[in-house]
Amino acid sequence: MQNNDSLNDIWELYGVRENPFSTSPILVVGGSIPIDSFVGRSEHIKRLSKIIGSKGGSRTFIYGDMGVGKTSFVNVVRHSAYEQGFFTPFKEITTQDSWEAEDFILNTLSSIYATLKLLKNRPLSEELYQKIESLFEVGRNNITTGISIAGFGGNYGSERTTERLPSSSLHQFFSDIIGDISKNTEKEVIIHYNNLELISEKKLRKLFDSLRDFFQTKNVHFIFIGNLSAYSIMQSIPRFSSILTDTPFHIEVLKINEVKEIMKKRFEHLRISQDYNLIYPYNEDSLHILYDLFNGNIRDILNSLSTAIFYATLERPIVLDRNKLAKTLKEILEKRYLNSLTPKIREVLNEMVNHEEITNKALSDKLKIPRSNISIYIKDLENSGCVYLRRKNGKDKFWKVDPKIKWLLLKESSQQVLSTSVF
Repeated sequence: MQNNDSLNDIWELYGVRENPFSTSPILVVGGSIPIDSFVGRSEHIKRLSKIIGSKGGSRTFIYGDMGVGKTSFVNVVRHSAYEQGFFTPFKEITTQDSWEAEDFILNTLSSIYATLKLLKNRPLSEELYQKIESLFEVGRNNITTGISIAGFGGNYGSERTTERLPSSSLHQFFSDIIGDISKNTEKEVIIHYNNLELISEKKLRKLFDSLRDFFQTKNVHFIFIGNLSAYSIMQSIPRFSSILTDTPFHIEVLKINEVKEIMKKRFEHLRISQDYNLIYPYNEDSLHILYDLFNGNIRDILNSLSTAIFYATLERPIVLDRNKLAKTLKEILEKRYLNSLTPKIREVLNEMVNHEEITNKALSDKLKIPRSNISIYIKDLENSGCVYLRRKNGKDKFWKVDPKIKWLLLKESSQQVLSTSVF
C-alpha cells in the first residue's frame, strides 16, 4: 500500500496554516494574505488615494518590473476606498492581446457584474441589474458577445445568435451603470486593469486611441498597470497620454528591511494558534543572498524560498542557511531543467545568466558562435522555460533568463553559516 505521508501539509511543521511564501497579490476583499501584511509604499498610497478622492474621475498609469508588488499596492488602495463606500470590482481585469475595443468594454462590464452578484446590497437599480445580468448569463437574452471574459471563466454568449453590440452602445450602457452606482453610493467607481504588457504594441496603440472617450467616462477612476515597455508605448500615444490625470507611478523594489517585515507579518497572521511556535525556514544570511540575487524582486524571493522548502522538507522542519539554500536550488534546477540541455546550449545559457538582457548578436559576438546557431539554441532554451523575450527594439530581440536560472549564480560559503532563524 502506498505511503500517504507525502500528502501531509508541510507548513504545519513550521507552525503556520498554509504557505506563507505565496506570490498571489493581496486582494481587495478576502484572501489568505491580509491587507495589514502590506508594507511600505506610504507616499505612493497617499498620492493614489488623493487622486481617487478627487471628483470627476481620473486616469492613472502605474509601471514597474514584474513581481515588485504593483497589483498588491493598487489593491491596498482600492480596499481602503471600498471601505469608504467606493464601488470597485473585487478582481482586477487582466488584459489580453486578442481584445478589440468592444471586448475591452465587455470585460469591464463583466468585472462589475461579477462583483455586483456577490453583494447583498447592490448599489444599482433592479432594472439596470437585470440588463447587465442578461448580458452575461447564457440563455437570458438575445445579445451575442462571443468572447471569453477573462478572469471569470466561461465563454459568455457562445450560444447566442444575434449580432454583436457595437462599442458605442456598450459605452453608453457602461455610462448608465456608472451613473446609477455613483448616484446610489454618492461615491465614484474604481476600475483596475492589469498586465498591459500582454498586449502587442500595435494592438495597444489601436485600443487606447479608439477608447479615449471611454476612459474619460465621468465618475470613473481608471488605473492601468504594466511594465516599462508598456509605459514607453503608452507615453507615445498622444490621445492617451494627454488625458492622464498625473505623472505615472514608478513602483520600485522594496528595501530588505521591508521584505523582512512582510515575512514576519505573514508568519504571524498564518500561525496555527498561539500555542504553536513559529519556525522560520530560512536565516538572515539566506534572505539577504536572495534579495541581492534578484535585485529585491519579492516575487522571485518568495518563489525561491517556497520551492526550496517544499523540496528539502521531509519529516522535520529545516532552516535554510547559505549553503543549504544554494545546494538545494541548484539541485532542483539541474534535475528539472538543465539535465536535458546539450553542452552548447548550456554554454549559451551560462553566458546569458550574467546579463540583465542580451541580444542574439551580442551572444554571437561573445561566444564566437554563428547567429543562426544562436537562434536555434535560444529557441530550445525558450521552449524549455529557461529564457523569455523581454522586449524588441526594431529587429533586435532582447532575451532574459527566467528568474530560476539565476540560481546558477548562488555560491556556497567555505565557512558554514549557522542555521538560525531570521527572527
